[in-house]
Amino acid sequence: MIKRISALFLVFCSIQLSFSQTRKDFTGETALYREYEKADKELNIVYNKLKKKLSKTDQIALTNSQKDWIKFRDSNCKFKSYAEDEGGVIANKMNIDCLTQSTISRTEELKELIEGF
Repeated sequence: MIKRISALFLVFCSIQLSFSQTRKDFTGETALYREYEKADKELNIVYNKLKKKLSKTDQIALTNSQKDWIKFRDSNCKFKSYAEDEGGVIANKMNIDCLTQSTISRTEELKELIEGF
């Protein structure tokens, strides 16, 4: 009896595993998250390049500025998109897109600052 239950459990687990690996993203959110992650990685690279060029005092100011910018970006994007319980997938996609576009803009802003130093 225990062997049968164990065997059924293993079959069930393998079916679940294969299903989860072949499941498609019908909403398109995965691609948006990947785009955001790419933009965020580039922002971090540019931010660190700029930080290396600055004095200690300016590094602290940049860090504080970046923290404030992140709070603003997150709050602004939340405001621009529907509440998730009201907009569902569309609200989430709007939020991710806003985060991505804001992050790209901030990266360009920091790149301009690098050129000034």
